[in-house]
Amino acid sequence: MANYEVTFEFLGQSFTFRSNLPEEDIKEVLAYLEGKKREIEALKKVPTYKLAIWLLMQVAYDYIRIKKEKEALEAHLKAQLSKLDDFLRGTPQASDARE
Repeated sequence: MANYEVTFEFLGQSFTFRSNLPEEDIKEVLAYLEGKKREIEALKKVPTYKLAIWLLMQVAYDYIRIKKEKEALEAHLKAQLSKLDDFLRGTPQASDARE
């Protein structure tokens, strides 16, 4: 995909950059940030720099939470696949051996 110019307004300033990401993805990111910004603005007026830091922390928190969820799901999936593999190979499970 070719690079193209993206311009948007955020926190009272205009930003322009070049991107090769799909336009839909950029719109989704901007909408996400705008929603996060509205959450804090609804509480009270805060200086722009504090809002920017708060947004960074919120995005980082969301990223870390989702990363941990992904890792837990991958571990669960790996365990389930191992059980399925053992079953298909006819290998008794540890819980089966106790019965």
